[in-house]
Amino acid sequence: MVRARLARCGDVDLPPMAPVWKWILDNASWLFSGAGVVVVGAILRAGYRRWQESRTGAAEAEQQLSRSQVAGRPFQSRLPGVLLRLLYKPADIEKRVVITLRDNAAGTLYLGNAIPSVDLYFQITNLSPIDLVLDRALVDVWFGQPTFTVALLHRYSVPAGEITTGIHVRHMLSENQKAYIQAFEAATRGSAGQFHVYITAYFESKLGRFFLQTAIDRDRLI
Repeated sequence: MVRARLARCGDVDLPPMAPVWKWILDNASWLFSGAGVVVVGAILRAGYRRWQESRTGAAEAEQQLSRSQVAGRPFQSRLPGVLLRLLYKPADIEKRVVITLRDNAAGTLYLGNAIPSVDLYFQITNLSPIDLVLDRALVDVWFGQPTFTVALLHRYSVPAGEITTGIHVRHMLSENQKAYIQAFEAATRGSAGQFHVYITAYFESKLGRFFLQTAIDRDRLI
């Protein structure tokens, strides 16, 4: 009976779903049997657990942040995207967003650990009139010369008129990278070049998606 009802529904012309619909028709008896319901239920529960884990990870990342307000909450941040797109272009927003290393404790070197690593902490100043979400970022790090590239994959909210501090990325070092950083740190300041960070950050907003490229230069990380 289930197969007959599905077959009648299948008379509707839905080309994009045709392969899926055919599979459902071919496996209707099994899908709606006791075993099928158990398997489908297990798949749905597993998918829901993974969604919860991703949400938990994002929430934990947000808890590590600190924010300070540098401007009043702009009225434009409350407008819908359709109106904002009439008032602004992505370029108008990009030039009002500044990415730097955190002022206090920009990073940490763990060269003596069993698994050596580097921690970097960033802050984003959003002087634009709209809220942003940092979707991801690609970070190139130079200790005098190109040393490693690391991806920042957590999503962070970056409210309008605020400095969002504590955006964190960690990179595990190979032995060659560790040795190179040790030599850079031991060299006379300036003789081995500077510490550089090149960031390509991808944002989401009511205006749509855009990316921002930033270069940070300093004598040393620490």
